Amino acid sequence: MKHVIRALVLLIILIVVRGLFAFFGQRQKVETGKVYLPKFFAGLGIFTTILFLVPTLITSFSDSSIWFPLLFLASSLLGVAFVIAFLNCRISYDEEGFVAKSFFGIKRKFTYDQVTAIRENPKETYLYLGKKRVTVDALSVGGPDFISHVKKRYRTIHNGQVLPKKLPKKDIFNGHVKKPEEFYFLFALMGALLLVFVSVMTYYTFFHLSTAENTIKQQVSFVSYSETEGDIVLKTSDDRLYKLTSTGKGFDPEEIRAVCDGKTVVTVYSLEVTPDEEEPYHSIQALAVGESYLISFEEYNRWDREESTKNFLLLSALFALIFGGWTAGTIIVGRNPKKFGKKVVRMFFKDGYINY
Repeated sequence: MKHVIRALVLLIILIVVRGLFAFFGQRQKVETGKVYLPKFFAGLGIFTTILFLVPTLITSFSDSSIWFPLLFLASSLLGVAFVIAFLNCRISYDEEGFVAKSFFGIKRKFTYDQVTAIRENPKETYLYLGKKRVTVDALSVGGPDFISHVKKRYRTIHNGQVLPKKLPKKDIFNGHVKKPEEFYFLFALMGALLLVFVSVMTYYTFFHLSTAENTIKQQVSFVSYSETEGDIVLKTSDDRLYKLTSTGKGFDPEEIRAVCDGKTVVTVYSLEVTPDEEEPYHSIQALAVGESYLISFEEYNRWDREESTKNFLLLSALFALIFGGWTAGTIIVGRNPKKFGKKVVRMFFKDGYINY
């Protein structure tokens, strides 16, 4: 999994480099016939991406949990989105028509007689061309000139008629929320993150098993046995620390205690663990004396799976409850803002997003 994260980091670095070249190569003043996002978008995107990309790289090469690089990578994607928008979201136009380039780099060519309506909002303007739509951000360099040019060409083509204005359609918020598509995106993003979480947890719970091939094999002698916070803690004569963190049906602590005499040589299969605030230790995955297993891989994997399943179900239910509660609350309050006080509305929406 961490190899995939490193590959994505390399791809993100290439996007950031492209953004840097475009940032320093783009003129900030208005260029006739062109519409593009200001350098602020690229600067913010590059800064945010690098801010989270550095810890992504560090944690992807460390022994830390897979969740740390995933979390930092997900945070850096917000900055990447700004950089991609700066690179791709552009419009070029002349007297014959215009070419709009989407966020994904797809170019679409239009003529002015294809324009059917316009909807102007404080943060962006939508040009409708039948079932298609072109968005012009309010912060775009050259955006106002382009909109004025479209209106002028429409009047010329349609004998002085004004470009019709299109009212927003009814949506799940009954028209009370400005820019409802932003909340659709948030719903989809939260759902995708929940799906990623469930997928990763499913993999590590049911398919990521300990074997002799993916663990460290050592011959050691234990001199002490203790139990701390549910873990079995074993020490060697040279003070190396070993822990058995998962136990269950069939586990006999007396068998383990009996070999902690400083004389019996046991074969340990383990993983190195380096917690931030604790002493490093070896996590025992299997334990054998000669050819006889005191703890087999099959037993450990079963115990670990049983414990992981409980945590998996608990965390999944918690995340689903939070996501479901937030989504339901957002929709209910957004559909009926007048029924709730402004304090409740502000819990789900920033000022200026609600049409009372």
